[in-house]
Amino acid sequence: MKILIQFIVALFVLTGCATTNYSVQQYDPIRNNSSFDSRKNIKMKVYKDFTKKNNVNNKNNTISIIFPSYTIGKYALEATNSINTYLINQDKNFDLKVYDIIVQNKNNIISVIEQIQKDKIIKVIAMITKDDLMYLKDIPNISKIKFYLPLINKYDVQDIEELNGLDLTFGAISYKEQFKKLIEYANGKPLVEFYGNSGIGRALHNYLKNENIVYTKKIDDNNGRYKLFLENNTRLDNSVVLLNTPIVKSSILLSAINSQELMISKIMSTQLNYSPLLFSLTQKHDRDKLIIANSIGDIPDELEEYNKLIGNNLNYSWVNYSTIIGVEYLLNDNINIFHDLKVIDNQIIFPIKLYKVGKSSFKLIK
Repeated sequence: MKILIQFIVALFVLTGCATTNYSVQQYDPIRNNSSFDSRKNIKMKVYKDFTKKNNVNNKNNTISIIFPSYTIGKYALEATNSINTYLINQDKNFDLKVYDIIVQNKNNIISVIEQIQKDKIIKVIAMITKDDLMYLKDIPNISKIKFYLPLINKYDVQDIEELNGLDLTFGAISYKEQFKKLIEYANGKPLVEFYGNSGIGRALHNYLKNENIVYTKKIDDNNGRYKLFLENNTRLDNSVVLLNTPIVKSSILLSAINSQELMISKIMSTQLNYSPLLFSLTQKHDRDKLIIANSIGDIPDELEEYNKLIGNNLNYSWVNYSTIIGVEYLLNDNINIFHDLKVIDNQIIFPIKLYKVGKSSFKLIK
């Protein structure tokens, strides 16, 4: 019976009734070489409308999710499915309306909020980044809408006071606080940084600008011969290396560091490399000195099980994890089922734990 219920849940999540309310001009990155700015007028669409009703008024349980599918890719579908698993697990009547704006820009954000206002929805999960957050303040009567922002940490937003009067709750983890705990664990040893030539790599690099880094190296696609900057590099001796590179480059770097037999004390990384892929992309001896920070807390067992059924592993996806937290907060005005989390000054406060990367699992050390 339990298996049958799980199958029905998965079927419901993946085959929700779809409605399209806007004409769609889908951007194809392979066929269209235009710049980001030239795509400002790409039209938004409603991707899906999921509903569970038993002749009950769902006004208080109507939630919308906004995302730019071109910008966040797979997270769009994963977040939608995660929300549905949460709602089904809670056994509540609900309406979930999903608005895909394709590309994140001022015109599309304002247009979709105006449509949400017309649809009389007041609980919104907005998967937008901090770069375009300020556009919200230009929309009339927006203070009536309660927003949850899973991709933004409040303390990363400049000029946050300009958004006073808006009902915003921020749900992104804090890489800055993760660095703080990692550096504390480094116990005063010299710090070395390798960072990726990508948006997240540069962002993580910026968090370290006020730290005393004895050697830093940007890892881009043109310096794959890591031996050139690793071999005989005395600045690495007895150092703690901070890896601000994505999982594949991190794996290559770990192998290269190990092959050079460098006298490195520890290798550390933020949430960026908290992934089970490490165990398939690296050898055990390559990760012997690796310590990784993680801010994904305790997840209710049933919620974790339902998500695994549809291919979402909440234990390793902080975006999906934060999105579900947002649904709980919007519906209940609390996050009590996540007992190790807090909401302080409109920001979700996540735990930060450090893990040693073992033979086949992450082992908690602090």
